[in-house]
Amino acid sequence: MSRTIDQWSWDYWLLQQYVNLFYRSYFKKIFVNNLNNLPRNQPVILAPNHQNALIDALAFVYSAKCQPVFLARADVFKGRVLIHFLNFLNIMPIYRMRDGASSLKKNEEVFEKTLAVLKNKYNPLLLFPEGTHGDKRRLRPLKKGIFRIAFMAQEFYKNNQGVKIVPVGIDYSNYQKFRSTLFINYGKPVEVSEYYNLYAENSIEAINQLRERLAREISKLMIDIQTEEYYDLYQNLRIIYNSEMRKKLNITGKSLLDKFTADKKMISILDQYTDRNPKEINSLDKKVSKYMEGLNKLNLREWVLRKDFYPLITRCLEALSLLILLPIHMLGLVNNYIPYKIPAVYTKKIKDPQFHSSFKLVLALVFFSAYYIILVVLGLIFINPLWLKLAYFLTIPLTGLIAFKYYIRLKKLWAKFRYSRLVKKRNNKIQELKRLRKDIIDKMNNIIKNSID
Repeated sequence: MSRTIDQWSWDYWLLQQYVNLFYRSYFKKIFVNNLNNLPRNQPVILAPNHQNALIDALAFVYSAKCQPVFLARADVFKGRVLIHFLNFLNIMPIYRMRDGASSLKKNEEVFEKTLAVLKNKYNPLLLFPEGTHGDKRRLRPLKKGIFRIAFMAQEFYKNNQGVKIVPVGIDYSNYQKFRSTLFINYGKPVEVSEYYNLYAENSIEAINQLRERLAREISKLMIDIQTEEYYDLYQNLRIIYNSEMRKKLNITGKSLLDKFTADKKMISILDQYTDRNPKEINSLDKKVSKYMEGLNKLNLREWVLRKDFYPLITRCLEALSLLILLPIHMLGLVNNYIPYKIPAVYTKKIKDPQFHSSFKLVLALVFFSAYYIILVVLGLIFINPLWLKLAYFLTIPLTGLIAFKYYIRLKKLWAKFRYSRLVKKRNNKIQELKRLRKDIIDKMNNIIKNSID
């Protein structure tokens, strides 16, 4: 007998471990905060913000240590083979008005399956309450579907504790780049039973109150920049001022949680300051924009200007270490460049940049797997003795990661040499950027000081 989507599966578990291996390799660092907030063996709906297509969903396949069931837009379900594969991945279709008014009736069957998932209590149901992904670090209005399902499932428990909605925040250092960072922030469960009596009397009011509550809870767990006019300003200050903000808050660490905490506090202070001082925030915005534009023109990253200079002896030692590691870098290129490059080339054809990471990861999973099999076969044929075969097989992915890190270190070293040369020549543009940066830091220090004191 074939399993139903609400049951645990060994086949899914095996695929999950394999996908998680690639997922973990894709990111430089993944920080999962407060996973203990996720109840086990209870009817749970996971409700995260949605910004990065399939990558968001895989964050929970990776972090939740279970087999979540997903709802995805119905137009993806085309062809018998694809439908069976998506069902195997615990993905069910949800129909929208654009799929045709008659299609909406099919949602009733889908809702029944979601109720079975929640009744089973093993696999949590994952719904993105915003409905679609966006390209801004901002919580968008929540749709009603998640609340309709939650109250339908709560009918079994009435006003006793039952269905729980767990808010989750997700944040990426970069949406598209390989080896960026990922922060997954689990919040405390919201008990649907708290709203059940109101739901029995006035379902619309109960849904609205629960929706407002969930929006507040998700907002606490993510980077939520609601301002339209100064969105870029806030984002750039996250890059420029985060380390200073941590000092102001006496945060000694620099983990993703530490950086997130500092960013949340800074955004809160900026929101209040913007309301009270529109002229000053506009002046700061112009300075930050000018600073970032200057960096782009010189092809420099913000981190380079955090030091006045980089000693020549230090730069030379870094160059020497890269020279020593060059053979390993070349081996890593041979072992990994082709399957790394192919997904990057094909992804450029995708119009929606929020799908880029998803396509890169899926294509990388396919091409790296195939390419590694070819290398293993060639190694079995041409490499001797046995211990050397095994050593080569184990170093294939490792040398790939080393090669990528080598490339990043080389770019950073070149940036340090360029910056140091410009500083030594007292280049007018670099001097102006250093003045601008100091003005920005000083202005932010005053804003934060007046807000914290």
